[in-house]
This record gives sequence, C-alpha cells and structure tokens, in this order.
Amino acid sequence: MQLMNVMSPISGVITTPKLKERIGQLVPKGDLIATVHELRTVTAEISSPEKEIADVKIGQRVILKARAYPGESFEGKVTSIAPIATKEEQEPGGLGGRNVLVSCRIDNPSLLLKSEMSGRARIYCGQRRIIDLITRRFARYVRVEFWSWW
Repeated sequence: MQLMNVMSPISGVITTPKLKERIGQLVPKGDLIATVHELRTVTAEISSPEKEIADVKIGQRVILKARAYPGESFEGKVTSIAPIATKEEQEPGGLGGRNVLVSCRIDNPSLLLKSEMSGRARIYCGQRRIIDLITRRFARYVRVEFWSWW
C-alpha cells in the first residue's frame, strides 16, 4: 500500500464532511474522494413553469436574490434548459403543474453564495408591450384549449 497526494483539477473549497477521517483509507480507482466547489461563479437551478418556458433562451440575463442575502442581487446568464418537464409537487391551496429546470451561471465575486442555498430568480426575456402582457395568458389558453376546433 502506498500513500499519495491527491490534487483537484480546480481550485475551490472542499465541502466533503469529515474528510480527515478518510486519511489512510484504501480508495479504489475511480471512487469519489472529496467534493470541491469553485465559488467565484456558481450554477443556479431555476424551476420554471412549462407555460413560461417558450420565452426562455440560452444566454438571457438572470438576476438572483438569495434568501440569506435579500439586499443583494447576483447576476448571471442562462446556460442550459432541461429537455424534459417534471411534475411539481402540489402545494397546499395550489394546483401543481409541470416545470422545466433552467441552469444559470451566476457571478459570485463576494463569495456570499454557497452550495444548496435557495432564493428567487428572474430571467429577462426581452421587452414586451403592456397589452401583450395583459392578454398573454388568455391568448395562450385559447390557443391550447381550442386549437382542435379549427
């Protein structure tokens, strides 16, 4: 048996709990030893209702507000949109529905954001006329529910 130094391919913060307890253990090739998070930019996952996903595009601007730092805003861009919709758990008094996972890269120069934090995000999808915003849901409902009549 031989001891080795293990180097991470990225710089960051080790987030594996009780890592010191693994010193001296035999580790099979390919096993995960530790998790390292690079915190200067973080990946945020936003659950977007499926009825709104048509407006979301890769590269759009995102503003995130973390619950831990309500006075701070963090800016980033949409990097990917999931290829499937998932069923949302129904909240009390809510209807539930399907959501699509949108991934974003968020700049975090202050290192305030941490892994697994939660918050709210806005994806900026471009300017719209006020009349379009007001009639949008009604028009979508008509297009989806009554399309077979024509």
